[in-house]
Amino acid sequence: MMSYFKIGTYILIMIGLTGCSSLSFLSDSENQHKVEEVAILTDYQLDDGFITIQAVGYGCTFFNSFKVEVADIKQNTLEVVRTQPDQCRMKPRNVSLQYSFKHLGLDLNRSVQVKNPVSISKSSNTAANN
Repeated sequence: MMSYFKIGTYILIMIGLTGCSSLSFLSDSENQHKVEEVAILTDYQLDDGFITIQAVGYGCTFFNSFKVEVADIKQNTLEVVRTQPDQCRMKPRNVSLQYSFKHLGLDLNRSVQVKNPVSISKSSNTAANN
């Protein structure tokens, strides 16, 4: 009787491990095929070497979901790149995150431009009304 219990326990553990291995944040093959893309922002502000961005999130947008890069050093332009898609399915909301770009080598004595498209989303209108 004890051996049936052990076998059943092992089967349940294996089923549990198999289910968890399909989660994208645990899957190495998913992370190897990440596609980075220029982020669509709902708003941004530049202030003293920092950019504060607002983007639409669905529950899984975090600080490490984006990175700031030089788009064109001659034009003193930067871009915000989404490094991890937000695949959660919660109600869309604006997420505000701040990044430093002082280390990128842009001339902070000149006007810094942002390459990203800015789109007013339904979630930003909803957030403004709440």
